[in-house]
Amino acid sequence: MQDSITSNSGMRKLLYPLSVLYFIVISIRNYLYNKGIFKAYPVPPLVVSVGNIEAGGTGKTPFTIALAEVLHQKGYRTVIVTRGYKGKLKGTVKVEKNHSHEDVGDEALLMAKLSPVPVIKSPDRVKGALYAKQTLDAEIIILDDGFQHRRIFRDMDIVLIGRDIEHEHLLPVGNLREPKSSLKRADFVIYTKSVKGHKDSASFVIDGLVGVDGQKKDLLYLKDKSVVAFCGIARPEFFFEEIKQIAAKVEMLTYSDHHSYTRHDIEAIKQSAKSKDLIVTTEKDMVRLDKRLLDDTWYALKGKMIVPQIDKIVERIEALAEDRRISRQG
Repeated sequence: MQDSITSNSGMRKLLYPLSVLYFIVISIRNYLYNKGIFKAYPVPPLVVSVGNIEAGGTGKTPFTIALAEVLHQKGYRTVIVTRGYKGKLKGTVKVEKNHSHEDVGDEALLMAKLSPVPVIKSPDRVKGALYAKQTLDAEIIILDDGFQHRRIFRDMDIVLIGRDIEHEHLLPVGNLREPKSSLKRADFVIYTKSVKGHKDSASFVIDGLVGVDGQKKDLLYLKDKSVVAFCGIARPEFFFEEIKQIAAKVEMLTYSDHHSYTRHDIEAIKQSAKSKDLIVTTEKDMVRLDKRLLDDTWYALKGKMIVPQIDKIVERIEALAEDRRISRQG
């Protein structure tokens, strides 16, 4: 244990100069945008960014879906624009439910499957927003993971915090993509996951299981079952904890974030599950699996983001829409 602590400490010292250099680059870039030397391009739709200052694991995808649902219900023509991380299709693409995760990225595909609004994959967010306006007559753009993408002008910035960042360091020493002082740019800061004691907080609530063919089960279906639980997400501990609270026996397998599962991976998971009742993963992992290789013992935890502040956020968006003279449809 002591050797591990010493090794980690030594590695942090080696990486610290890179963290300082990263701080300098980020600070200069933000200064140039703040002073208008680097231009932020406005687009016709209202732009609401949902982002973070951490490297993954804050709940941006379910939060984006929750916000999109409310705006859609209120009658606004809303479109999600995302960069489509790891998607191999180039340029601007409207994400369809039958796309593969290799084409558009797992998060973009998951949002297209679960959200009631269209999803546009575009590494260039300005082009993506303009495309959404031209082809879908979008009135409101939700910019997924947009806090650092300052090239597009945004009307509102929502930042999610998923861990205690008080003593956190910048990459690569720590997990911060920007200094904590960058939160001054945010209109709303929402605390998620393990961050306790904040008034403006949100939580991801598991409300069941969904099978390979879309069949749904109550979460209590796991009770007294032996389970292989696997995932490739930024912070897997929350996923495993949910399952361990209910299932009788859990074997845990972890993969890297956004891992692309091969046939060999699936066969290895099946081998681990030979004496088990069920195989359980996350919805984001499920879209990265070849469902032709799965059977009815494979399930994903299904959940949603509960955001107590959603009404306050939407009220602010509606006030901005009123200023833009954007009217509800229907």
